[in-house]
Amino acid sequence: MQNGAEYTLFPIRMVWDNEGMRPMIAWKDSYDIGVEKIDCQHRQLLAKLNEFFEACSNQQGRDKIMETLQFLKEYTIEHFGSEEELMGEIDFPELAEHRKTHAGFVKTVLELEEMINAKGVSVLSTIKLNRTLTDWLVNHINKCDKLIGEYMASRGKAV
Repeated sequence: MQNGAEYTLFPIRMVWDNEGMRPMIAWKDSYDIGVEKIDCQHRQLLAKLNEFFEACSNQQGRDKIMETLQFLKEYTIEHFGSEEELMGEIDFPELAEHRKTHAGFVKTVLELEEMINAKGVSVLSTIKLNRTLTDWLVNHINKCDKLIGEYMASRGKAV
């Protein structure tokens, strides 16, 4: 393998550089929903996910996991509030279902934190957080949140 080489395992890109191979998820314009405030918050989540991936690949996942969970708890309050407020303003028809999805993510984060507090950080908890964040990015942001922007565009509402 050569330095600078990239290998894609959707949506995770494995980057080979002087420090070895490490996972990274690059922001793609296709992740944008078309609402700058929401897109900015999504990019912030992606940056935190990449920091966590980087820590894991450097055998520092245990140190980074509690910081990442704390970020997620704060992020979900701000971000989900922004998203749900926007959906209310535009009369988004799937607001109730979207709220349930958000509540499910918060529950998952809190359960993971509870598991770590009870049993300590483990390889399993690190893998679970990696999967949770990657799944959220791929399945929620790239699919569910996209519907918000599409709905706004179809109604001719300013994005």
